[in-house]
Amino acid sequence: MKEKKIIRLLSGIIIVIIIGLAYFIYQNNENEKIKMMQEKELDNVYLELDSISNVLSEKILTISQLGGDIDSLLVLKENLEIEKKEFRTRAYAQINRLQGKVDGYRELLLAQDEEIERLKKVNEQLFEENKEQKIEINNLNSTISNINQSNKKLEEKIEVASRLEILDFEVIGIFRNGSEKKNSFRNRSLDRLSINLTLNENDLAKIEVVDVYISIEKPNGEIIYDISKGSGTFTYEKREEFYTIKEGVLVDRSKKELSINYIKNQEFDKGLHKVHFYTNEYKIGSGEFLIK
Repeated sequence: MKEKKIIRLLSGIIIVIIIGLAYFIYQNNENEKIKMMQEKELDNVYLELDSISNVLSEKILTISQLGGDIDSLLVLKENLEIEKKEFRTRAYAQINRLQGKVDGYRELLLAQDEEIERLKKVNEQLFEENKEQKIEINNLNSTISNINQSNKKLEEKIEVASRLEILDFEVIGIFRNGSEKKNSFRNRSLDRLSINLTLNENDLAKIEVVDVYISIEKPNGEIIYDISKGSGTFTYEKREEFYTIKEGVLVDRSKKELSINYIKNQEFDKGLHKVHFYTNEYKIGSGEFLIK
């Protein structure tokens, strides 16, 4: 911004100088014209005085030959010659004064030409410096952009590395008589499910309480949904999804074993059921169990 102001100021100065030069050139031309006119007029006056002097000489000679009185004419002749001499001296003095002014104007014009050249060089130097600064700024912005992209990629890698990870998973069917079966069991006399999983330790994980959404998917692809059992919806990858149960988990970077109970409210469909585990930001993992 500072360089632009300097360039505008220098441009304004150059414009003023150019206008001044144009005025001086115009004045110089006018003075030359006046000088030529004056010299011509002076020459005409001098020639006229010289002509009168010649005519007077002839008159003096004629009157003298005729015996007339020529004393007054001789005095007039002498005065005329003096006047001619003084006239020429005064005229040339006036011309010299004018010539001195013209020479002064020419020196001023020459000095202004030199100033213009100097300002042009300064302007060119500032332009080059401004150009170099722009290049440096562009390079700096490019470097900052590359650093920001690298930081963003690093943050993305850290975010992925800090996610929860399931090490072990099993579903245990607990029956009304207290017996248990793992991962595969019949529907009859089934009281509830115990969903057990082990979360791996993660030194990069953020210490916080995370809501883990558990979606139990039927063989036909539908999610078991029962509001009375705590079912609801959550947002995953910008879309609304159903979950069967939800569990708040304290993430403290250590290995953690979880056991989540789901009390059956209705008969399970026969077939392979899938269990999906989510947070609001990513999917933790999946498992499955079979209803015979």
